[in-house]
Amino acid sequence: MSSKRVLQVGEQIREHIAMMLIRGELSDPRLKNITINAVKVSPDLQLARVYYSVMGSPAERAAVDKGLKQASGFIRRSLGDTLKMRYTPVINFFFDESIERAARISEIIETVKQEDAQASASLGTTAEESEQD
Repeated sequence: MSSKRVLQVGEQIREHIAMMLIRGELSDPRLKNITINAVKVSPDLQLARVYYSVMGSPAERAAVDKGLKQASGFIRRSLGDTLKMRYTPVINFFFDESIERAARISEIIETVKQEDAQASASLGTTAEESEQD
């Protein structure tokens, strides 16, 4: 199986699940404000790992995870109708922590920049004071 085909199927699955969420086909109230980030499909097209992110508390994240696991059969059935493949991949959902990590790294960078600016300002003031003495 070519890797191009695997990538295409992964993208089709990502788009289909995202559209199901947008159209409200998944009526579970826990499944709100979800972003489908990526789908990785096994080379034999039997397994799809769906990576999602959701903004909220850990309790909200756990509720979304539970809702997605319960809806996986419905999603798989809907995918089977759309993909027209011999076998519909088994869908497994995984929380994607990369967005939270990127936000945390941005916060750290901003903190370091602010500390650097404060240190530069205090050193500049100290140097000016010593020149006046």
